[in-house]
Amino acid sequence: MKGILKWPLIVAAVVVILRVVAERAGAPPVVSNTLSVAVLHTLLGPLYFALQVGLAGKPRPYLTLIQLIAIYAICTRAMVLPTYWLARIFEWPEPRFAGLAGPNVTPFAGFIAVPLITAAFWIVASIVIGGTIGVTILAIMRSRTKTA
Repeated sequence: MKGILKWPLIVAAVVVILRVVAERAGAPPVVSNTLSVAVLHTLLGPLYFALQVGLAGKPRPYLTLIQLIAIYAICTRAMVLPTYWLARIFEWPEPRFAGLAGPNVTPFAGFIAVPLITAAFWIVASIVIGGTIGVTILAIMRSRTKTA
């Protein structure tokens, strides 16, 4: 299990950078929306972790899986925070940065409240949705291993 987070975190960092580059270069919204960190930590990461934990055959696999999903979601959302701060500073117009800038938005709201509330939402969503998906995959893997 050692190093299981390394490559998923590298992929997440690349996706964060590519999304900002695509948005700033004026790519169509479908391109930037395809480069979604939320999909990584809510769907793809939990699937990957469930497969890895299931194949490893370690004790307490469900707890390990939920811990991996939580750590991954927290780390990936931490990677996204600087993009929110840059969006606030440069007043980027993308819809995902709504509520960060404007005449009625305080610096506290733009730099702290909105980015952290967004991060908290996605972390909880990843643990609940990703955890459900991951636990289901892990249970299927374990049931097939026991019957084989």
